[in-house]
Amino acid sequence: MGKTTKYTLIILGALVVLLIIGKATGIIGKSKKTEVATEKAAIREINETVSASGKIKPHIEVKISPEVSGEVVELPVKEGDVVKKVSFCVRSARIF
Repeated sequence: MGKTTKYTLIILGALVVLLIIGKATGIIGKSKKTEVATEKAAIREINETVSASGKIKPHIEVKISPEVSGEVVELPVKEGDVVKKVSFCVRSARIF
């Protein structure tokens, strides 16, 4: 065996020994672990708050317009009130 081959084998042997020691101690191949917070189970109240900027829009927007001319005599609903299909919304006096 030549000197070059002898030194190459010694260096390779040393690297193998270092890799085995590194794996055994956890230095090589160490994976990052995700830390998780744990607690005992208990009945609690969960409060959630959401803050955002913007406008609130209704699902359905209804525009009321008369089919005939007239004067509004009574308007029992206010803006924002919930009305149903058969709700009384306005009473008018017909002007011919």
